[in-house]
Amino acid sequence: MNLVRIMRVLVHEFFYQHYPFISVLCSLVALATAYLHYEWKVHNYDLMSWKRLSEACCSATDVDYFQLCVLLTILLINVLFVSLIVATYLHPLGPRDTELTLLEIKDRYARFILLRLIARLDRIQSKLSAKRKSLSLHHYTRAHNSMVKAVAVFRKDARKLLLPNESEIMQPIEDIYGVADDEERALRREGYFKLPIDTTDATVKSLFAAAK
Repeated sequence: MNLVRIMRVLVHEFFYQHYPFISVLCSLVALATAYLHYEWKVHNYDLMSWKRLSEACCSATDVDYFQLCVLLTILLINVLFVSLIVATYLHPLGPRDTELTLLEIKDRYARFILLRLIARLDRIQSKLSAKRKSLSLHHYTRAHNSMVKAVAVFRKDARKLLLPNESEIMQPIEDIYGVADDEERALRREGYFKLPIDTTDATVKSLFAAAK
């Protein structure tokens, strides 16, 4: 069972990290399949026809090298164009707007602390539901203490988002609003990132004030 879980996590991480290349490759395969299907439907070109065509091209002696060079040049230009698009998509060429980058970092941080709070409260509720037939005062006390700790962690992190002090302002933005990658991946695996939540400062501020 652990092996299946490990394999599922590895596959998930592979697709999460390499999805641009996988999407481009799948698109190329789909286009090639569509073209072969079109040729088969319209011109009755099956696999044997393509095989005979390739053999005829390989055995031909009167090859027009000028046309061949032109075709290869066009193919090279197309390959470079697609590579440029993929490279630009993965690594933007120009410097991005500083304010937009700051907003993205803060939005990721806000989403993380909100989803982490939801996940922790959800786990506490799940534990209580699993023991609903044998619940005692001790279970409720432990659940209450766990909720208090989860809320305290949220308030500590939300305070940096809403009211950063002077020493935090002087630090790099990535250090102030850093997100633990392992916790973020765990939240993604558990499906919490699919929840539609509001990550604006107003929402965080209202929860920060309500969680006193």
